[in-house]
This record gives sequence, structure tokens and C-alpha cells, in this order.
Amino acid sequence: MTSDVVTVAFALGYLGDSFHGSQVQPDVRTVQGDLEAALSAPGITATESARVRMSSRTDAGVHARMNVGCCELPAVVWADIGEDGFIRVMNDGLDESVVWAATEVEPGWNPRPALRRTYRYRLEALRGWNNEISEEELSSVLSLFIGEHDFTAFARIEEGRSPVRCVESCQPWSEAGRPVGFEIAAESFLWNQVRRIAWAVVRVLAGDLSAAAVSEALAAGEVRSDLGVASARWLTLWSIEHAQAVFDSGVVEAGDLLSAPPADADEREHRMWQATAEMEQKLLLRRCWMQALSTRR
Repeated sequence: MTSDVVTVAFALGYLGDSFHGSQVQPDVRTVQGDLEAALSAPGITATESARVRMSSRTDAGVHARMNVGCCELPAVVWADIGEDGFIRVMNDGLDESVVWAATEVEPGWNPRPALRRTYRYRLEALRGWNNEISEEELSSVLSLFIGEHDFTAFARIEEGRSPVRCVESCQPWSEAGRPVGFEIAAESFLWNQVRRIAWAVVRVLAGDLSAAAVSEALAAGEVRSDLGVASARWLTLWSIEHAQAVFDSGVVEAGDLLSAPPADADEREHRMWQATAEMEQKLLLRRCWMQALSTRR
């Protein structure tokens, strides 16, 4: 028997500083809210019960090169517009976010369980970063977080959730031959986990925190002192992998797009550079989305 509805999975990106997070909330703009509004546009008409479900939640200010969502559509609509039409109609109703791929999946498909989630954090944008840090030095600190650990000291633990996570990889993110930050991958992350790791890494490299203290915090599984949390503005949800609904946006090299922070800059000069760095980061994401869309032509 043919179903009256189909489940559609789609890949999207967004600029996080335009939203109060990804998850719908009353009286504020969110990524999910914008997506659900776009679904009500003429030509797509989602079913009354359809709501967007998303693979990963992101906080206000966190960008996403790739997140994955899904919704239900009337089968007759999907048959009429298909993947390309869905992308076009959705993007006509979106601003500061882009749907760049879509595919039909099995009924009831849940985007939350993922094989792997990957984040990138631009460490060089933080005050205290040393431009002379080598990939080897950075890699040595990042390696402390690889493997299964109790991340109580490096996350905001929600009631009922285990603080244990297994980090599959944590490695330098380099562009044009220089480390600009790090890339970290795991099946799932805790709230603020990547941002707290980022701040700890910068502190270790600056000599304000010892590598031994980080190891002890991971082994103890408790908060002995507040290790701090880095800004959301330099964090990007880079990619998500599922067994079904496999999306590939290709590889976009930043090249010389990401400028290095000025050496010995005072606070005012550093803030000016950060404003430029934000524009660079957004341009890099837009390039990624444009490439993904162009491959469909």
C-alpha cells in the first residue's frame, strides 16, 4: 500500500549569529523555526503534523557548515517537485541558512542517531593564541582528549545524561600551512564540550594550564575547578555522517582566505581583526554551500 506521505532528509548550513540556537523556542528566531516556516510556503505544503527534526542542536552563535534535518511531505508534492524543487522552494523562504541537498528516506527515519559528528573550532581567534604554535605542539595537546573519557570537567552536564563520551579524533585544523584551530569528531558530544576543550587547549598552549591538569580532570571525572569555556562565535558544526541519508558537500580549501591574527596587537586592534575574521569564516561557509549546490546542476 502506497503511503500518503514521504519522509525527506535534507542537509543544511546556517550562520549561527543570526539565530537563538537551532532548536525552536518561543518568541525568538531559531533555525528550526525558520525551516518550519519555509515548509508552509505555497508549492511545498507540508503535512499538518510535519515538524522539522534535526540531527544536532547548536547554541546561539554556533555556525553549521552541515546539519541534517528531516520532515514529512505529502507524497504527491514530493513526486511533483523532487529533490531539486524541494531545495529551491525551501531556499526561497530562508535567509542566513541554506538547504543544499535532499533525499527521500525510509518512513519514520530519525536524524538524531549519527555515526559521527565533526566540529571545527578556530582557536587563533581567541585572545592569547600564539601564532608561533606548531602543528606538532597543538597536536600533542589535542591528543589528550582522544578516546573514552568522563568529560564532566569539560561540559555542562544535563540531568540524566552520561558524561562519558568517546572522541574518535582530535587534530589540528590547518590552512595555508599554519594551524588555525582544531577538528574533533565523535558519535555525539555533551553541551559546551567542544567550547570547553577549546579554552583548555589555548590555556595549555599559553602556559596557564598544565597538560597534567587536563589529564587529571579527565581521569577524575569531576569538576575540581572551572576550566572556562570559549566563545561560541568561532565554533562550526562541520559535518554529520549517517548510515542513511549520505550527503557530501565536497572539499573547499580556505587557502589564504583566513588571515592570521596580528602579532602583538592591543585589545582594540584584536577586536578589529576579529570582525574581519568573522566575515572570513562566513565567506568560507558560503563557498562550501555554493559548491554543494553547484554540483547538482
